[in-house]
Amino acid sequence: MSQDVYILREHIDSGEMHLFLASKTKEDECYAKQKSICGKMDADDASKTIFSCQPENSARKQCAKVGKQVCSKCISYLYDNGIDLK
Repeated sequence: MSQDVYILREHIDSGEMHLFLASKTKEDECYAKQKSICGKMDADDASKTIFSCQPENSARKQCAKVGKQVCSKCISYLYDNGIDLK
């Protein structure tokens, strides 16, 4: 059984940061969906991971610390109880 968690990645070229929904396995590995929550970044894009495998509350706190660099559409997903904003 998997558990939904979040991964925050920073696009190497643009510096934009986007959240990805991910599934956490029993082995504590995380597998991100192919597109970011907003759909503007692909999992295959050149990026660095800011945080990985974080549950919703932890992801909110860490994104708040990062600030305005995090995509507003991605971050709003954490506060809208998972309502699809696409």
